[in-house]
Amino acid sequence: MVIFRALLVSALVFVASGCGQTAVPSGSAAAPSASRAPTFFPRESQIPAPTPQPPAIVSIETRGGECPNGACGRLANIEGDGTLHEVIPTDRVLGVVPELLLDALRIEIEQANYPLLQSTPFSGECPTAFDGQETIYTFHATAGDEVFATCTVAIDPNHPLFQAVAAAVAAAGG
Repeated sequence: MVIFRALLVSALVFVASGCGQTAVPSGSAAAPSASRAPTFFPRESQIPAPTPQPPAIVSIETRGGECPNGACGRLANIEGDGTLHEVIPTDRVLGVVPELLLDALRIEIEQANYPLLQSTPFSGECPTAFDGQETIYTFHATAGDEVFATCTVAIDPNHPLFQAVAAAVAAAGG
């Protein structure tokens, strides 16, 4: 018990004396600055939580081609709240899809016959082979993600699903 008290008293003296810092004359270059605040790490409860992003219902990626800084690429999401959000190359909001077009897009995503839409393979040479771009659509349907790459699947731009995407992007200004 005596040893425990001696250790406790030593620890308290150490803390009270400035955590073991020795005094430095004020004219010395090593003198601590009075204006410098101590650095503390925030507690986990003080760290602000990231703002949750609404889940995307459609992701549209383009890749290929030549841009000044190398290969071109873009990723934009139409989010569940209607936001058209460019993720790559710049993280920014491009616009908002009007509610009627967003509802129509959701209906097309859920009602699409994906196996039928993916049944016709792309034929020909992919545009990325000659400085063109490929577009990859990812539909985040309730049953799971459905991916369409224009260099893999022949996409009918007149199909209601792709017309709904085009109308939503155009209306949002993207």
